[in-house]
Amino acid sequence: MAHGKVTITVDEYSSNPTQAFTHYNINQSRFQPPHVHMVDPIPYDTPKPAGHTRFVCVSDTHSRTDGIQMPYGDVLLHMGDFTELGLPSEVKKFNDWLGTNSHCYISRPSRQELPLM
Repeated sequence: MAHGKVTITVDEYSSNPTQAFTHYNINQSRFQPPHVHMVDPIPYDTPKPAGHTRFVCVSDTHSRTDGIQMPYGDVLLHMGDFTELGLPSEVKKFNDWLGTNSHCYISRPSRQELPLM
């Protein structure tokens, strides 16, 4: 492996999220920025090859975790909003729901990352 300098190009819209959303949301079902490559999902019941890690990603559950049937995975990633209003009861409900999942590793915010209530 060669060691050297790597140039990382910053997206022109990275300093303006509203403009980025507008730009990249154009016909979102067919348009993808040039640096995004779509991949076909693997069916959830496909046997996992030895030495591989299966990630399960969910987002924006907004306190609506009742009835979600999670596929098996090694790592559960929750991206986006997990409460509707950020109420302590919603945070507790989400934490309790996380405890019902059988993933080997669950990433959750540390106490320092949770909002003060």
